[in-house]
Amino acid sequence: MYRRGDGARGATRPAVIIATVGVSLGLFVMILSMAVARGFRNQVSEKVRGFMQDIQVVNCGYSTESDELPVSCPVGNFDMLLAGNRIEHAQRYVEKAGVLRTDSSFQGFVLKGVGQEYDFSFLESYLLEGEIPACSDSVASGGVLLSKTLADRLELSVGDKVDACFMQERIRLRRFTVAGIYQTNFPDYDKVYAFTDIHALQQINGWSAEQSSGIELTVADGVPLYDAYMDARSVFDEITVRTGEPYMIRTTQQINSGLFAWLDILNVNVVIILLLMMGIAGFTIISGLLIIILERTSMIGMLKAMGAGNGLIRRIFLMLSARIVMKGMVIGDVLGIGLCLLQQRCHVIPLNPENYYLDSVPCELGTGWLLLLNITVFVLSLLMLTGPSAVISRIAPSRSIRFE
Repeated sequence: MYRRGDGARGATRPAVIIATVGVSLGLFVMILSMAVARGFRNQVSEKVRGFMQDIQVVNCGYSTESDELPVSCPVGNFDMLLAGNRIEHAQRYVEKAGVLRTDSSFQGFVLKGVGQEYDFSFLESYLLEGEIPACSDSVASGGVLLSKTLADRLELSVGDKVDACFMQERIRLRRFTVAGIYQTNFPDYDKVYAFTDIHALQQINGWSAEQSSGIELTVADGVPLYDAYMDARSVFDEITVRTGEPYMIRTTQQINSGLFAWLDILNVNVVIILLLMMGIAGFTIISGLLIIILERTSMIGMLKAMGAGNGLIRRIFLMLSARIVMKGMVIGDVLGIGLCLLQQRCHVIPLNPENYYLDSVPCELGTGWLLLLNITVFVLSLLMLTGPSAVISRIAPSRSIRFE
């Protein structure tokens, strides 16, 4: 039945081909949808995490308009944060809004001063030219790391001098040397952020070495964000009782709620696509099974006349359908996984980073969800076929054999 397909009207083979194509296309689109959605969420989340880690601790009086309220974090406080093993890294930062000025242009920006403990692995992976400026707690290096967006607008390159103006009681002016240029293709941050050592901004604000605009915390791998957040809250509640200094603790998702809401909408779209593709694959395989049953009516009648029960004959057709489904799934897996691997390595499908925060379509494969998706498609396909296969029980041998 499967190999020859020589039914009375010759429709079995086309029905098998259509059913196979329907299953393969359905699984192909499901794999692409899942891989792209996971890639988007993880890569965009990683970029946000690279700029501000998982949790930020700031002064309760903090606002985007006024960054002059510091938090204090002596070495002992860092030890308390890391003692619970849920937070694997803590780093200080000072942020200050200002204006970058050259002889021919100027541009608003936010300068982020960081200390020796700052994790530069994220910025190093997106470094285009130059190097990361040296960061010291006691000496201002005078170097600055600019985004390519800022450097292009100000027509700056590595080694050039640029003046930074900061508005306080009076205008404070600092001259920096461009040490390096980075580009993350994350325009919300690339348009704004530059990096230097923390000591330079502490000097401008008149702060001590223990004072900073905030503290960024990195959650250990495998630890739920909420558990780490509650650990940080308990530590800073204790510090507040001891020092009287109020703290506000926010997760990255709370700070960028609009962005993560957009990513959640992508997940909803994926669910809708999965349901549609499952419906299409189910429709084609059901149609194919019904065509095969109708073409094999005489054979079914003959089997019944020889003593075969409805259950045995149904199992025969379900085994045939399972074989068609498995063949379609193999084709769909090869096409879907192959295209994802090609996109990962060659980036053949580009994106506009101004709109999507990435320069190419991200595809992230995973053994776990691929295996679960295949099992789900196979099981649901067979469950959908149990109903149509009941048509076999209505075929009477006395009527069907007459048409042989």
